[in-house]
Amino acid sequence: MTINRRLPDVPTVAIVGRANVGKSTLWNRLAETSQALISKQPNTTRDRNYATCLWRGATVRLTDTGGMDAELETQIGKGIVHQAELAIREADLVLFLLDVDTGVMPQDKELAKKVRKINPQIILVANKSDLASRSGSAQSKEAWKLGLGEPVAISAANGRGVGDLLDMAYDKLEELKRPPVPFEDKERLRIVIMGRPNVGKSSLMNAIVGQERSIVSPIAHTTREPLDTDFEWNGRDVKLVDTAGMRKRAHITERLEKEAVERNRQALGRADVAVLVLDATEDPRKQDKTLAGLLMNAKKGLIIVVNKWDLIADKKTGTADDYAAAVRHSLPFLAWAPILFTSAASGQRAYDILELAFRIKIERERLIEKNALDKFLKHMIAKQPPRAASGTRAPYIAHVVQTGSNPPTFLMTLRGTKVSLHNAWIRFFENQLRAKFGFTGTPMTFDMEYDASPEIKTFKGPHRRKRPIGRKGGRY
Repeated sequence: MTINRRLPDVPTVAIVGRANVGKSTLWNRLAETSQALISKQPNTTRDRNYATCLWRGATVRLTDTGGMDAELETQIGKGIVHQAELAIREADLVLFLLDVDTGVMPQDKELAKKVRKINPQIILVANKSDLASRSGSAQSKEAWKLGLGEPVAISAANGRGVGDLLDMAYDKLEELKRPPVPFEDKERLRIVIMGRPNVGKSSLMNAIVGQERSIVSPIAHTTREPLDTDFEWNGRDVKLVDTAGMRKRAHITERLEKEAVERNRQALGRADVAVLVLDATEDPRKQDKTLAGLLMNAKKGLIIVVNKWDLIADKKTGTADDYAAAVRHSLPFLAWAPILFTSAASGQRAYDILELAFRIKIERERLIEKNALDKFLKHMIAKQPPRAASGTRAPYIAHVVQTGSNPPTFLMTLRGTKVSLHNAWIRFFENQLRAKFGFTGTPMTFDMEYDASPEIKTFKGPHRRKRPIGRKGGRY
């Protein structure tokens, strides 16, 4: 098995500086996205966040970071600084941001020395130079004293000077023999990790990618925004997205958390497969069920991951089966979703998530030929005649065809206009369909159409001709 790794061919540009100098605003601007949360609250960004920047027909990988002046007395503060330092070490080029409004602060001087020691390949950027008249302040003596060269005046908010900055960065990367790579629109399997706070999503992310990708803390909502990580695993490209913990709407009061939840929904919309993380030390909660319903309605591939399995004491042969049965009882509408028991702390079965996700991708794209479905339908009708949702008249199903994939979608044609199938029979048909053809880890959609043409009955006579008969027996 090939160990997963970051894609090494694309040069990396890290954006660093103290809090509130506009790092995330610039990252959003260069990546042409709105993924990073923007607020006046210090340390809104905490983890490294990656995105691709396309310029002059070539790409670089951008890294957004938290404020490097975060308080080291707190666990989250230490994590923010550590993540920023990791970003600087792995970067080919660093953009060090200043705030023209505040000028050079003592923190800027300290951070400039620190960054210079870790990675000397730096471009000094004077942000918030919205007007030409304000660009002069970017050339202050204090800025030159940082020892980072001539400041480049930009405004990340309105895009002023950003093109010149990119030209300079691309030219610098060429000089460093790490040129931007030609744009290639690679198809990646997109996997999003979701769950309520403190079930171990970030730990699971770190275990899969094999590095400290996200800050891990017992403090709820440590992760604030979806974090994308691109890597290659067994020769296949993957985009793995860690998300903020999702709580009940009634408990969400902060604007940042509300925006984080909305970005989670957007990340889910872009995903191929979702991973619902549960805590093995607790029974499924109401919020787990709410999230499960959200994922089911999104019609994405789905894996249920029971994390912290290493914390379950005195496990026996049937312990996993008993817990799986409890999950099925709590989430009966996800009977089609496979369950994995993992330990993010030890990495136990972390790679099984990737293997299963690729299998689900194949299952979601499966197509069944019409002839095979016709034979299957006849067999199912003989095995269990269709039931009506109301009334005594049994529905007549003319045929079933698959009309789409991702997710698999089927169209049932019922004869008549005032007939309907009982949900129990549709579930029976779905379960038998899965048993026959697979579709592991993917929801199915069943649509109904009604054929209002009159029934055709055969009359015995000299020529045994078929004549259309009205619904009440009258001839046409």
